Amino acid sequence: MAGDEALRIELLGLADSPRGPERAQRLWDILDDYETWPGRRLVGDDGEQAAWLVAQESIDDVGLQRRCLEMLEISVACGDADPVHYAYLHDRVRMADGREQLYGSQFVRAANGGLVPWHLDDLDRVEARRRRLGLAPFAEHAREMDARWRERLLQTANDGSTARQQYHAATDR
Repeated sequence: MAGDEALRIELLGLADSPRGPERAQRLWDILDDYETWPGRRLVGDDGEQAAWLVAQESIDDVGLQRRCLEMLEISVACGDADPVHYAYLHDRVRMADGREQLYGSQFVRAANGGLVPWHLDDLDRVEARRRRLGLAPFAEHAREMDARWRERLLQTANDGSTARQQYHAATDR
């Protein structure tokens, strides 16, 4: 049972549609109110994942992502958050800063219509980091991401959603 069930339920609701300035602002407020990452002890595994998803999707608020990353790092060190969440958000922040990613989690659209990884640190080191977290090898992950992206492109033609919406749906962990 989560320590704050009402907050857990609120975070799950925010994660149903995690993008948007109002959701980012609410996460800012939660971080201010609790002065910690909403981790497993506070909101359970699913609540922690929901908070991460809102942070990950707050691409227009890199300041929020940086703040979340700092708090998430502490929570991971205490066993209160998923280290994979830290890795993915870390790559997202590095990408926003124009820096190489360390875990190979972030992809961008390629000229050929597929996805390509954002710039990577040394691939051997990326693979070692991925192994430590129990993530699939990078090449396998890249193939999966490209396949999901192409599948979403086909769905786009059928359901009328935008390519941007499909990109974010395909690249969410």
